Amino acid sequence: AYAAAGIPVVSNASANRWTPDVPMLIAEINPHHADIIPQQRKQRGWDKGFIVVKPNCSIQSYMTPIWALMQEGYEIKRMFVTTMQAVSGAGYPGVPSLDMIDNIVPYIGGEEEKSEQEPLKILGSIQGGAIVNAAGPIVSAHCNRVPVVDGHTACVSLEFGDKKPSIEEVRAIWSKFRALPQELKLPFAPEQPIIVREEADRPQPRKDRDADKAMAVTVGRIRPCKLFDLRFVGLSHNTVRGAAGGGILNAELLKAKGYL
Repeated sequence: AYAAAGIPVVSNASANRWTPDVPMLIAEINPHHADIIPQQRKQRGWDKGFIVVKPNCSIQSYMTPIWALMQEGYEIKRMFVTTMQAVSGAGYPGVPSLDMIDNIVPYIGGEEEKSEQEPLKILGSIQGGAIVNAAGPIVSAHCNRVPVVDGHTACVSLEFGDKKPSIEEVRAIWSKFRALPQELKLPFAPEQPIIVREEADRPQPRKDRDADKAMAVTVGRIRPCKLFDLRFVGLSHNTVRGAAGGGILNAELLKAKGYL
């Protein structure tokens, strides 16, 4: 209703994530998907209004790192992801305290489906007035609620195609990665979108979730994987990067592109 009334809608909610002509943006990965907005308006008869959404909070702990590798020509065929998601991700009043004290809940309704499907739309392409999913990577996700207030952590294993980076190359790619929000110097964009920690016990939610305005993804424990090729741990702030802050950054991007 807001978009039909001429009001741009930049949403954190899950509604419209799978509407074919609604872009689901992570500003550093698929800013070009905003280019579907004129077609979205035309298909609905809207003048100034439009809808843009952001993805589920948990995938933002690892999507930017995998995109950085893909940008350097490393195909990712399969991913195995185990998330440890903060209680704030459940909203207020959240998970009952007796479920979280001295406990882990190995189920979050709908979360694994989102984690396995949303990356394909983000990595997809605009074709014929719709965003068509990418063919891969194939993602297998285990999503768990853990007794942490803020900060979603993901343990990720990657299988590459024929071309495989060394551990040193991965560290270098992540450390140097910059994208359109950094080029435009958008106010809420992290200066360094991926922060690489060398310590054996990082990232940690309490120590790393607030890095660079709580908008950076912090990675660590980068090492070979005996099942696939590479494994690492990623962390992002679920209520900033994964929610309000990500929405603000998307709005800043849309303004820079002339849609606001």
